Amino acid sequence: MTHAAALRHEFDLVDATRLSRLIEEAHIAPRRRSHLLLHAGPEDQVQRLLIAAQPGAYVRPHQHSQQWEFLTLQRGCIDVLTFDEVGVVQGRIQLDTRTPVIQIAVATRHTCFVRTPDTVVIEVKPGPYWPNEFCDWAPEEGEPDAASYLSWLGSAQPGQKWKSI
Repeated sequence: MTHAAALRHEFDLVDATRLSRLIEEAHIAPRRRSHLLLHAGPEDQVQRLLIAAQPGAYVRPHQHSQQWEFLTLQRGCIDVLTFDEVGVVQGRIQLDTRTPVIQIAVATRHTCFVRTPDTVVIEVKPGPYWPNEFCDWAPEEGEPDAASYLSWLGSAQPGQKWKSI
């Protein structure tokens, strides 16, 4: 085995080519995002992945009642919004080059709003895999109100609550 082959075996390297492919997948994906899993599977004790997202990606507000979540921005700009139990915005934090890291506490209702094309974040949370617990007051992906809700998220401020029209 060559030295380069040995290194590929010992490391899971995400180079410029692999990152470009992930970003391109997000461009063409109907959900405007793509994931690159870096963990072995759903039972892994540390869940870690790269997420590439484009403006227009809708992540339905959710919580993780069993897990914290750690996001590290790699490129682009994304807002993290938090909510109370009825959907009132509690906080809005922009992840950018000045503030690239956030840890979201267990059971915090949250979503992300993608500000710039080709945004990439690393997500880490404890395993095993636990599905998102979606908030009933936010539209599901693909519902007619989802686009309106996503548009509202772009400027929603603490104290505001979305109301469908």
